[in-house]
Amino acid sequence: MPLNRPRATTVTACHDCDQLNTTVQLAPREKSICSRCGNILDRGGKEVLARTLAYALASLVLLIVANSFPFMEFKIAGRVQVAHLYTGVEQLYAEGYWELAAMVLFTSIAAPLVMISGLLALTIPISMGKRFDWMIRLGKIVTKLRVWSMMEVFLLGVIVSVMKLSAMAEIIFGPGLVAFAALILTSSASIAAFNPVPFWEYMDKGRSP
Repeated sequence: MPLNRPRATTVTACHDCDQLNTTVQLAPREKSICSRCGNILDRGGKEVLARTLAYALASLVLLIVANSFPFMEFKIAGRVQVAHLYTGVEQLYAEGYWELAAMVLFTSIAAPLVMISGLLALTIPISMGKRFDWMIRLGKIVTKLRVWSMMEVFLLGVIVSVMKLSAMAEIIFGPGLVAFAALILTSSASIAAFNPVPFWEYMDKGRSP
């Protein structure tokens, strides 16, 4: 039987809090976490860049579809009202709740858009063998912005509202809602696939991840 060899260890600095962590060579699906702030330092496996780019591109397409097509339709007493993804923001602002409208706009539309665009802006130049100084700042922004993407919470609120309104109106789900649900999956997959260690190594040393 082959003997289990000890895995090589390295010292990795967390790019969020600068804590030095001792990490080992990871197997597929393993990950190492910063001992101070809990930020993911590294993930095992190959083709990380290709997966991140594919999921981010799919997320961008789904985000455009979710904002372009009707979210759902309400039929009440013969009247049909069409709601889009941004309808809730407009209604909150019209009723004077501009702070809440801004928060919903940021967490359900703006933050996902910036995060997805940021991942594309990072992975596309790397796939072409290029790097720019602004990518370092953008990499930190994308890492911190992940916690502000709350599309799951927004979708949960939509489900609760639909359950309450189902007794008063006929509700038809539109393609925007289907695209938004798929967007949650692809955006989560793009964040999970993004491996910060090869990215920072590439930016620091010019080596492709």
